[in-house]
Amino acid sequence: MIPLLAKTVNRHRWWIVCGWFAVIAASAFFAPRLPGITRGGGFDLPGSESWQAADIMQSEFGGGYRRSVQVLYTHPEWQVSDPRFRAAVEASVGRLMALPGAWESTTYYRTGIPALVSPDGRSTYARISFSGSEEDIQPLVPSIRELASDESGLATNVIGSPAFDYDMQITSEEDLQNAEKYSMPIVFIVLTFVFGSLVAVALPLVLGIASVSVALALLFFLGQRLSLSVFILNMVTMVGLGLGIDYSLFMVNRFREEAASRETVSEAVAATMATAGKAVTFSGVAVMVGLAMMIPFTIVFLRSMGIGGMLVAALSVLVAVTLLPALLSILGRRVNSLRVIPRKYLLAGGGRFWRYFSRLVMRRPVAFLAVSAAAMVLLAWQVTGMTAGVPGVDDLSAASDSRKGIELFNEKWGQGEASPLNVVLETDSPYAVWETGFREGVKELKQRLEADNRVARVDAVSDLEVPAGFTSVLKDPLLLEGFARENPRTANMAAATVNLKGGSTTTVLKVVPAITPRSPAVMELVRELRADILPGIERLSGARAMVGGGPAEAVDFTDSLKQSFPWLVAVVLLITYGVLLLLFRSVVLPLKAIFMNLLSVAAAYGALVVIFQHGWGAGILGFTKPEGIIPFVPVILFSTLFGLSMDYEVFLLSRMREEYEAERDNERAVTLGLEKTGRIITTAALIMIAVFGSFSFAESIVIKEIGVGLAVSILLDATIVRVIIVPATMKLLGDWNWWLPGWLDRLLPHLGGHKI
Repeated sequence: MIPLLAKTVNRHRWWIVCGWFAVIAASAFFAPRLPGITRGGGFDLPGSESWQAADIMQSEFGGGYRRSVQVLYTHPEWQVSDPRFRAAVEASVGRLMALPGAWESTTYYRTGIPALVSPDGRSTYARISFSGSEEDIQPLVPSIRELASDESGLATNVIGSPAFDYDMQITSEEDLQNAEKYSMPIVFIVLTFVFGSLVAVALPLVLGIASVSVALALLFFLGQRLSLSVFILNMVTMVGLGLGIDYSLFMVNRFREEAASRETVSEAVAATMATAGKAVTFSGVAVMVGLAMMIPFTIVFLRSMGIGGMLVAALSVLVAVTLLPALLSILGRRVNSLRVIPRKYLLAGGGRFWRYFSRLVMRRPVAFLAVSAAAMVLLAWQVTGMTAGVPGVDDLSAASDSRKGIELFNEKWGQGEASPLNVVLETDSPYAVWETGFREGVKELKQRLEADNRVARVDAVSDLEVPAGFTSVLKDPLLLEGFARENPRTANMAAATVNLKGGSTTTVLKVVPAITPRSPAVMELVRELRADILPGIERLSGARAMVGGGPAEAVDFTDSLKQSFPWLVAVVLLITYGVLLLLFRSVVLPLKAIFMNLLSVAAAYGALVVIFQHGWGAGILGFTKPEGIIPFVPVILFSTLFGLSMDYEVFLLSRMREEYEAERDNERAVTLGLEKTGRIITTAALIMIAVFGSFSFAESIVIKEIGVGLAVSILLDATIVRVIIVPATMKLLGDWNWWLPGWLDRLLPHLGGHKI
């Protein structure tokens, strides 16, 4: 198909160019609209225990974190009991309740619940609950913030899941703009020193931007049907610019090489497609296979990253094998026009250094292999100390209202108050929550938890003093109204812990951690609650117990990844092996390529542990050391890196295969392959590092970890693995590199002949 495609592109080059530019022009209209339909967050795990607990809290109590915001009110001098403080808060809440969808407010002045007031008495918060979904509430956040504040002197901050995710979306978009601002000039400078001519430089830039733009436009239409995370913008930009520019770099470089030795431009285009074009196609397939690993996850965040990455990878290949050769066919040798850098200063092509270096590796393969492999293994060994962290306030810009509000809330109430555990107990019998035996069971649970040094406080229905026969009061609206009038604090606390309107079948215990909710100790408390503590209380054996809240969600998320990740990795490895077996027609080379990729990924994981978990990069990269690595970051890195690292393996081994087919001399093939591709692989890596590295200075810790992991892995892969370990192992294996059993040779299809 490659020769046929080359002929088609050459024959219809003007139609192809015009068609692509029409598509790109249309995408320029739709791509900017994608951020408007993406959503922040997307880290929930549908069907998990924490998800079920959150659903019950929303449906039975109306206070679920997904459909409510908390407005924090603070004054440097006034006490919450001050009439001026009360008047300002009640006026603010009154304005908020006029918003569409607002249906319930909870304040200290209406309920008398002490936990709504900070220990210093100068801060309080109101919870405003809305109908509809979180996606309906997020657009209201700017209005909520505007209406909450006034000129009374109270400082206000709006926090809660809708506000947090809204600010995360804004932070993500700002990170993307900053990354593009810093990376594109670096990419331009590198390409200028690669090609030396502005025409050749423009091709990779235009095609990389085209791949991203078309992908974002297509995702806009896809987003009408699917929920897409806002982080898809960062993923598409990182992968699209990296792959689009890299593929164009390899194609243009090979075209210039072929054009110098061919009589006609059409022959040069055909030769470029038969060599670099085939390598680009197989490389793209390897990238898509890796990124596809994220799509089976039900988590919107991961699924979005997989969909966006696969789509832009496919478009990068399509652009590289259709639009780019069409442009090269039109430009011909004018691709070298507008030269601004003399040839002797260029970074691409052959060179005495790479010839000398490749022969040096060939002479001392054992020494080079031992030293370089030891360095990679030492870094990869750090993975053994990796612990799982939890996304949190670090994901937001320091200037965002949510981050300021959460930090102030933690300062006033303590860190645990903002992210408690919610133990939901659900029964089948009406009014069962008020039975003596059940309340005694809740009391026992409360006592066990409060005896744990990881727990600061537990709010439970067992704290309430209610009269005997309270069930009869609940059944009679007049008696209940009278009780609430005479005991407003007890009545409001009862409504906060028991589903009074739903028949008193469900109660929730608010467990406030004494330490940071993102710590591994709190994660372990969640597991102990589920496995030992709750099943061990006999009086609660008839109730369905669910543990929810932020820490529980993190546990469910992490455990789900641990269960699925190994199986998905195995599938990716098998498919990748099959693809490379077809390309290289060797049993050994695909195995070696997979092992090298795994080594690069493991080293990247180790770098994450050193930089983020140990905090070695906190000062340079500007972050507060997290409790551990965000658990989905290793999944994203593996999916992305496994394909991207295969890029250089495919280009390097493809060139070695060409040389081996010509002379059947393994050492000569390895030496010439490295000599002819060493500089271009290193240059491509510089571009990738510039693109990915620009995201390492993002405000979001998630994007920061992904950007650093990708940049470090590409750096190690291009400087140690591909140019030292790969040629050293190939020298040691000799002709075994190219071994393919006869029976398998007959079974495998020949993809356009042996020549790569």
